[in-house]
Amino acid sequence: MLQPLPAAVLQQQPVTIEGLADSFRRFGEELVDRLPYVLAALLFLVVAVLVARVVRRGVARALRRTSTEAHVELLVGKLAYFAVMTVGVVVALSILGVNLGVLVGSLGLASVALGFALQDIVGNFAAGVVLLLEHPFTRGDYIAVPGAEGTVEDIKVRATQLRTPDGQQVLVPNKLLFTNVLANSSATMRRRGEVLLEVPYGQEAGRARELLLHAAAGVDGVDEDPPPRVLTEDLGQGALSLRLWFWVDPRADDLLRVRSEVLEAAEAALREAGLLAVPEAPPAPSQPTADAHPPRG
Repeated sequence: MLQPLPAAVLQQQPVTIEGLADSFRRFGEELVDRLPYVLAALLFLVVAVLVARVVRRGVARALRRTSTEAHVELLVGKLAYFAVMTVGVVVALSILGVNLGVLVGSLGLASVALGFALQDIVGNFAAGVVLLLEHPFTRGDYIAVPGAEGTVEDIKVRATQLRTPDGQQVLVPNKLLFTNVLANSSATMRRRGEVLLEVPYGQEAGRARELLLHAAAGVDGVDEDPPPRVLTEDLGQGALSLRLWFWVDPRADDLLRVRSEVLEAAEAALREAGLLAVPEAPPAPSQPTADAHPPRG
């Protein structure tokens, strides 16, 4: 059996075009009344952004004159920027007439839902702050993580910007840098490079070692301490495999460029002395003769 509608519902006036027009008119009047406050809040936000950038640059410039490390300068500059922006947002909301107490209470109730929705962003933010504090790398370092490697161009709060050797720009989330194995090739003063060459049996292996050491020492970028080394890698079928080690300062020279020049110098020295093993060319396939397939008569 159907229940009768409440009397309050029966007494409501039906929605008409005149009622909607009156509602929009009142909304327009209130918007016009609040328009100066909205414009003032937007103007204050623009000024806050400009002031925050100036403060960040000023803090970085002041810290650069001291012995402060680059990662501390970057972290303090970002914190100063966010502090000024927080003040700007609070003042702008006050100009709009927003009750900050009610807003804080509402944010507290919504913090749980926001925590689940923004857990990746919050995790990257926390990881970025920890990376800036522990500074396992800084701008200009060459780092490698699973799936990406390159030179660090900028350390942002959410991600770190890398420039790969082929010129691509890669953004790696800070959470991945914090939780995965990270290799920093620029953290040490020396990186070892190596080339592998072969000397035929019956040749003077000692002479080959002297030539390789002399060739590596003459390349620009190879460190003298420790000096280059030559080790026997393997006893192959037709040649003796030698591994040439050398060390390079990655902060001053390009390891790939130095290795290329060492390889060219070693190859030229061994070839000039007749000690370089040249792989034999595979035999050419035999050509069928004219009598191989006699014509059918």
